[in-house]
Amino acid sequence: MIKILVWLCLLIGCIGLWKIFLKFYINQHYQQFKIKQLADMDKTAAISTKPLSIHEARIDEVEEYEQQLFDGVCQIFFERELTERNLSQAIVVQEDVLRKMPAKTQTQIRKLDLGEWSIYWTFYDQSLEYYVGRYGVFYTHVDRFGEEHKFEMKDEHSHV
Repeated sequence: MIKILVWLCLLIGCIGLWKIFLKFYINQHYQQFKIKQLADMDKTAAISTKPLSIHEARIDEVEEYEQQLFDGVCQIFFERELTERNLSQAIVVQEDVLRKMPAKTQTQIRKLDLGEWSIYWTFYDQSLEYYVGRYGVFYTHVDRFGEEHKFEMKDEHSHV
């Protein structure tokens, strides 16, 4: 009877370890897929956008609580004073913030020259930008009233 219980515990332990390993393995491949997707996006940076004609223009009704939510998430983002400089972590930062934003928030990661990059979130007339440049990390937020808020963390060696 004790042998059966020991074997049963070993079997349950092995299944648990297998599930943990599988979850880690899938997460690793998902992150690599997102990084590859970012690299592919960089190659196809020429995005064609056509302006809406008068007949296609539509008016969306924006709820005030959604605007407040966007501003609230931006305020929390500023308070965190994030200084992530690694482009491979940009997707993680982008998704972490986007998850908290209103559903219709748009976002994109832009890879610029000289190793500079930015993440840009927009919700109608509101926006948040996280910019990593040669001279530091900069945030810019335009709130629901059209006011611009800035935060910068300049590198010490960047005095020009």
